[in-house]
Amino acid sequence: MNISDPQELIILAKNGDKDAFSVLYENFFTPIFRYIYGKINNKQEAEDLTQVVFLKAFKSIKNFESENKSPISYFFTIARNTVIDFWRKKKEVEIIEDDEDQRDFFDNIESIDDLPNEVYEKKEKGIFVKKLLNKLKLEYKEVLELRFVYDYSTAEIAQKLGKNESNIRQIQVRALRKLKNHLQ
Repeated sequence: MNISDPQELIILAKNGDKDAFSVLYENFFTPIFRYIYGKINNKQEAEDLTQVVFLKAFKSIKNFESENKSPISYFFTIARNTVIDFWRKKKEVEIIEDDEDQRDFFDNIESIDDLPNEVYEKKEKGIFVKKLLNKLKLEYKEVLELRFVYDYSTAEIAQKLGKNESNIRQIQVRALRKLKNHLQ
């Protein structure tokens, strides 16, 4: 299939074209996976949830209204709801301080003096920032992560979350104020 415009692909997919949905899957898999992985910090579960997102999208694509909405925002909305459902089922939101690779790295070092100061400070700052972000409500955390961790522009975030740019700027300002309050 030579069509690359997501709007055209989603229209074709709505009409039952499985090849068009396949192209959407190929185009959107990586950003959706990264988003989910950033929320749950577990590669295997992120892969599973990404598949769930695309299965849900495939089943409900006929209900997607493409007027004034980006197809990627449709997939991100499903991903966001899937992550929320995942945490609800877990019944316990854990503060993830570090992942297995980082733990293995630090376990293999005999003394903290063996670490270059920069690496250690970066690790400590990362843990601190994750703890701070986990104190925010999901919407705030989401916008700040997309903006400052993944380096998306306000327009890109608005498109991904299906909101307008002024809403995203407002959410970002509120989230930064909350973070400032937590720091004081």
